[in-house]
Amino acid sequence: MTLCDYPSHDPECDNDDSPIVEEVLGKLEDVPPGTKKTFEVRDRKVLVINDDGKLFAINGLCSHYNFSLENGTYAKGRIRCPLHGACFNVRSGDIEDYPGFDSLHSYSVRFRRYHFLQQKYYFQVSVQNGDIVIKTTEKKLGSDRRIRHLPKMKECNDRPVVVIGGGVSTATFIEHSRLNGLITPIIVISEESFPPYDRVLLSKKPSATGEEIRLRKDDAFYEERNVKFQLKTSVTSVNSSKREVHLSNGETILYSKLVIATGGNVRKLQVPGADLKNICYVRKVEDANHVSNLHAGKHVVCVGSSFIGMEMASSLAANAASVTVISNTPEPLPVFGADIGKGIRLKFEEKGVRFELSANVVALRGNDSGEVSKVILQDGKELDVDLLVCGIGVTPATEFLNGSGIKLDKRGFIEVDEKFRTNISYIFAIGDAVTAPLPLWDIESINIQHFQTAQTHGQYLGYTIVGKPQPGPIVPYFWTLFFFAFGLKFSGCSQGFTKEYTNGDPEAGSFVRYFLKKDKVIAVAAGGPSQAASQFAEIFKKGIEVTLKDLKNSKDHTWGHLLL
Repeated sequence: MTLCDYPSHDPECDNDDSPIVEEVLGKLEDVPPGTKKTFEVRDRKVLVINDDGKLFAINGLCSHYNFSLENGTYAKGRIRCPLHGACFNVRSGDIEDYPGFDSLHSYSVRFRRYHFLQQKYYFQVSVQNGDIVIKTTEKKLGSDRRIRHLPKMKECNDRPVVVIGGGVSTATFIEHSRLNGLITPIIVISEESFPPYDRVLLSKKPSATGEEIRLRKDDAFYEERNVKFQLKTSVTSVNSSKREVHLSNGETILYSKLVIATGGNVRKLQVPGADLKNICYVRKVEDANHVSNLHAGKHVVCVGSSFIGMEMASSLAANAASVTVISNTPEPLPVFGADIGKGIRLKFEEKGVRFELSANVVALRGNDSGEVSKVILQDGKELDVDLLVCGIGVTPATEFLNGSGIKLDKRGFIEVDEKFRTNISYIFAIGDAVTAPLPLWDIESINIQHFQTAQTHGQYLGYTIVGKPQPGPIVPYFWTLFFFAFGLKFSGCSQGFTKEYTNGDPEAGSFVRYFLKKDKVIAVAAGGPSQAASQFAEIFKKGIEVTLKDLKNSKDHTWGHLLL
C-alpha cells in the first residue's frame, strides 16, 4: 500500500479568474455575540456566526438536502444541520459528520479594511464601518457546495485495495482514503448497476432513477482517483491465505488489502403464496422503480411497520387506490415506544393510510394470472391487494465468506474492532454487515443499520487504513421522514436503557424522549421542531453528561447552552 502526503491547499480555487464580487451582506449589529444570521448575495445564502465576538462565514445551506443551517446547532467551530445532523467546520467548510458528501465554501472574516492577497484563491468577509462585506468571485458564488479535490493521482502499480460492495460506506471510504494519502489502486466489486447512490431515497422517492440519485454524478470523479468499478458482479468466495477474491464472472482478483462492505439481503416472506407475482422487496434502485411503476391506481399492502414499510407507504399513498400497512406490533415504529408510534399512525390515517395492528401474514393467494390478490392474516381476515411491498428486515450479506476464516457472529455479522479490522490481517469490514465497538456507550460490539453510521464507518476506515487516528468518537444518528412533512430524529444508542423521560406530546408528534441509563442520558428521540436530537449528537461527541436532574430542571428542553 502506497501513501502520499498531499498539501492542504484546495486546488478548487486555482485558475479562478472569474470577476470579483464585493457586496455588503448586512450590518454587524444584526449578528450580536452568540447568534447567527443568514444573508443573501446574488441569491446565494451566506451564514454569518458571531462566536463571542469572533465571526465566521460559510455557505448557508447544508450540502445534504439543501436545508438552512441558520437554526442549526453551533458548537465551537462546528455547525450541525437541524434536519439530518450533517456537521461542517466553519473555518474550512469541510464536512466532518454525516449524512452528505460535499463540503461548503467558507470565508475568513477581518475586522479591518481587507487586504486581498493572491487574488486567485484568497476570499474573505470583512467588517467596514459596521457593514459586513463579502469579497469573493462569481465562480465561488456559483454553488453552495464544493468537492474536496485532490492533486493529480500519482502512478502506483501496487496490488489493489479491493472493496466488496458499492454502497455509501464504500463511497465514503474511497473519498477519505484518498484525502488521507492512499494512492494504491482501488477496485470495487458491486452487484449494483450504478456506482454508489443515495439508497435513503429508495423508500422516500421510489421513482428516482439510479442516475438521478448517484452520489457522484460524473464517472471522471472516480477515474481521477484511480478507482475502478466492476458492476453487476458478485464475489463468490474469498481465499484469505492467497489474498484472492473469486467473482461470479469466473475472474480472480489479487488484493493487497480487502474491505468488505456488502450490507444486507432483504428478508423474504416464508408463507404459502410467497412466490406470486407483484410481491416486491426494495433493496436496489431497480426494485424501487419497479414498485413506483406499478403502484398507481392499485391496492397496495405494505408488510412491516418499521422504517422501510412506513416510508414506502408514505411515498405511495398519493397515487395508489389504497395503502394498508400490516404491523406485527400494537403500534408502528415500536423502537420509539407505543405512544410515539400511535402519534405517527394517526398522522398516516389522516392521509388515508390504513393499518392492521398486531397482525401477521399467514398466506397469500393469487388470481388466474399468478398475481397476488389476497393477503390472509392470522385472524382469518382477508385483504384485497394488487401490489405487496415487504419491508421486514434484512440479513447480513456474508454467505460468500463461508470457509474464508473471517469471524462472524452467530447472526452472520462480521466482527471487527474499533479500527474495523477483522480477525485476519489486511481484511477490514464496514457498514450494515458488521458488528463493531461503540466506545462512548461502553458497548463491546453492536450492529447498527443506518445510513449515517455506515457512512461514518467508511470515513473512519479511510483514516485507519493508512495508519492515521480517527477523528473522534462515533455517535449514531438517524432520521425518518414521512410525506416530506413530518418524521423523527434520533441520536445516541438506547441499548441497555433503564428509564425514559418525555417532554411534550408524543401522540401530537411534538416531543423529546430521553433514554437514560444510571440516570444519564444515552439517547434522544425527537419529533416536531425540536433540535434536541441534533444538539445531543454534539453533546455526546464532546462527552458532556446530562442527567435526569438536568432534564427535570430544564424549562424548554433546548441544550445549545451546553455547547458554548
